[in-house]
Amino acid sequence: MKMRLNLPNVVLIFTAYCGTVLTGCSDSPPDAEAIAGAEADGDEPTKIRFVFQKQKDPDSLRDAADQLGDALADRLGVPVEVVVPGAYSASVQALVSGTTDVAYVSSLPFLLARRDGGAELILAEQRDDAQGNTRTEYDSLIVVRDDSALSSIDDLKTNAGDTRFCFTSPTSTSGYVFARLRLVREGILGKGQDPAEVFQEVSFGGGYAQALREVVAGRADAAAVSFYTMEGPKADVYLTPVERGQLRILARTPGVPTHVVCVRQGLPNAWKTKVKDALLTVAAANPDLLSDVYGTARFIEVDEAAHVAPAVEAVEAVGLPLENLNK
Repeated sequence: MKMRLNLPNVVLIFTAYCGTVLTGCSDSPPDAEAIAGAEADGDEPTKIRFVFQKQKDPDSLRDAADQLGDALADRLGVPVEVVVPGAYSASVQALVSGTTDVAYVSSLPFLLARRDGGAELILAEQRDDAQGNTRTEYDSLIVVRDDSALSSIDDLKTNAGDTRFCFTSPTSTSGYVFARLRLVREGILGKGQDPAEVFQEVSFGGGYAQALREVVAGRADAAAVSFYTMEGPKADVYLTPVERGQLRILARTPGVPTHVVCVRQGLPNAWKTKVKDALLTVAAANPDLLSDVYGTARFIEVDEAAHVAPAVEAVEAVGLPLENLNK
């Protein structure tokens, strides 16, 4: 479903994470003293709830996520309940409310969950790009139809007023934040400027495949997505080769931090270690499982602040209405 973009809506979407939308959609964040007491008493989880951020069709993602969950359950010795929510924001809400133990998300949802709920990063992805290089950052793309009159980012700047632009989601790092960063750097947008003031129309696809199909169908002239929806061995997960052949890449912006696995505030330290070790073991023993989920090559341990720093810097450079994101 598409949603027209205007600045008040964007402010509402982002500030809602620490306001009424969060408390209205889920339980209140867990009390810090209760969490500390439970951990001190050595409470053991009877199951682990694992949320996977929506990236593609939820049903196809669920099949791969369920297989990874089953493999983790064998290592952890408790059931792993896999949840694939229909919206990006639900992953943040689950972490903040404490209704999930573990989440696999991109960097912006993690930053929101860290800010509002004390989430903690335990692992990050490594990805192989289209040239076979292994990276802990990847490219944000602006994609147009192959027959589009737009042949460069300069053309987009000149023709912005006649262009219908589709972002992936307000909480998509590559499909929103880094796309807006590129538009600001190119002088198409001003810092903090509402894109609807510049483009003929602005919408959200709700996911990568949906955003790209808006362009394929001619309902949008350009879309912002991650590189792996257009390049590499897992591109067919998002579009058919015929659909992808109707598109081309207009602009590429590197530096997007790879997705992370994070845990809720209050998960006992022993279980943080168990989950991390289980993920590393399963990923090493069966890399196809990991690849089938999001096209990931492997997990590695990283410095949390260093890994997400480019996303924090991008948010600040773009001027999104997120206060104290880096606290």
